[in-house]
Amino acid sequence: MHERAYVWELPVRVFHWVHVVSIAVLAITGYYIGNPFLVVPRDPVQTYVMGWVRYVHFISAFAFGLGFLVRVYWFFVGNPYSSWRDWIPASRERWGFFWKQLKYYVFLERGRPHYMGHNPVAGLSYAGLGLMILVQGITGFALYAEPYTGGFWRVGFGWLLTLFGNQTLRMTHHVLMWLFGLFFIVHLYMAVLADVEERDGAITGIISGVKFDRAS
Repeated sequence: MHERAYVWELPVRVFHWVHVVSIAVLAITGYYIGNPFLVVPRDPVQTYVMGWVRYVHFISAFAFGLGFLVRVYWFFVGNPYSSWRDWIPASRERWGFFWKQLKYYVFLERGRPHYMGHNPVAGLSYAGLGLMILVQGITGFALYAEPYTGGFWRVGFGWLLTLFGNQTLRMTHHVLMWLFGLFFIVHLYMAVLADVEERDGAITGIISGVKFDRAS
């Protein structure tokens, strides 16, 4: 028997899907910016394809960044399942759960530990993802600032161009894109696995907010 539990609040669910869509758009447009593969006719409108791709890329980046800031804010005002403590093991008990969950993932533990929110391994991986997002955003804004000779963007992020150079920033930005893709594959697999093994609504929960806890 299972009991319904409201786990993922609306801002968390909105943050999740905004990031899913924006990461997909950013990956496609970012890949095109790095490797323009469309052959367009010599028409004044059609030849601006790269401009439109860059425009969509920038708009998606700002949407992504705004969603990220909302999620960081919700670390401190949301329910316990959305707290930063569900990402970073801040207690000895949470670290104990972390090693138990890790043993299960590497087939050293038979029984699957049960958590209503993020399990400790998943939570820590999301903290790592947050770090990747931060680096991706900083390098992206630095590249965005490159055409400017002054103003907010150049002052705020232009120094990275001087410190690391254009190609280093581009390569970092590009490699992180592929790491995001790898994370998505592992994340989807783990979510489906949890839903199948525990029947707790791990997949539908990120739409409805509801998961199913084992009845005591």
